[in-house]
Amino acid sequence: MEITLAPERLFLLEERLTLDEITQRAMDKRTSALGSLLSKPKPEEVTLVNKQRRLEPFWHVAGHAIYVYERNREYSVPAAAPDVEGLTITGTKYEGVATGATRAFRVPALEHCRTEIRSESFVYGLTGAAVADGAQLIGGPRSEIADPQTLAEGDTIALPPENRASYVVRALMGELIKPVQADKVLEEEVVLEATDLFYRPVWAFEFTWNGKGKNAIIEIDSVTGQTRTGKALVSQIRGALNRDLLFDVGADTIGLFVPGGSIAVKLAKAAIDSNKKK
Repeated sequence: MEITLAPERLFLLEERLTLDEITQRAMDKRTSALGSLLSKPKPEEVTLVNKQRRLEPFWHVAGHAIYVYERNREYSVPAAAPDVEGLTITGTKYEGVATGATRAFRVPALEHCRTEIRSESFVYGLTGAAVADGAQLIGGPRSEIADPQTLAEGDTIALPPENRASYVVRALMGELIKPVQADKVLEEEVVLEATDLFYRPVWAFEFTWNGKGKNAIIEIDSVTGQTRTGKALVSQIRGALNRDLLFDVGADTIGLFVPGGSIAVKLAKAAIDSNKKK
């Protein structure tokens, strides 16, 4: 089996909303976030006590597999007429087997087979859950990042993924590497077309209901504008932003989670790029 690894890339999605627009959306939601069915604060009773910009990771992995193989099979060929008792094909005679009013012939054949499998997934880096809008997100403005540590500049908090590249690639391999019914395998190739880590910017706003001791956090995705209720502001980074740790897929690790057989792993960025241009 030959496995081609994709170039490992890191992207930052560009914000599509200004900070003023994001802040106004949070302010519009502040009373409903703190209120309930029985009571709700007046806008002047709510104070913004903190805000935070953070970057949340998700993975995009894609690939395809090609299997070319042969297998021996017997085909049942029905007779063209009731009076046909035998067939000679390329010098070999086959006797018919009665099946009701007609006859059929068991003819051995060599099947030439090809199976192609494609798979793609978007995985939230903190939980491993699927990212439903991943395809739309990566189609927007973005910039490629060489050094992941530059993501956490200023007051921005960049969260390292709990699930690193090996986790999502292992799941993708499970979709691409499938057993085939073959007597002889002629070609067995798996190509990882994308192993990309994306960061999406999210703003979190913490509000308090004056005199009630009640706080609420509103989170706004500055790419999509989606609003949700948050649990707590992130106080510190839970891991290191290091390329070697984030992208931990190589020839050695591939060999650990591809079962059986001999494996040839190659890094072929140029080959993948040239194929995309065709």
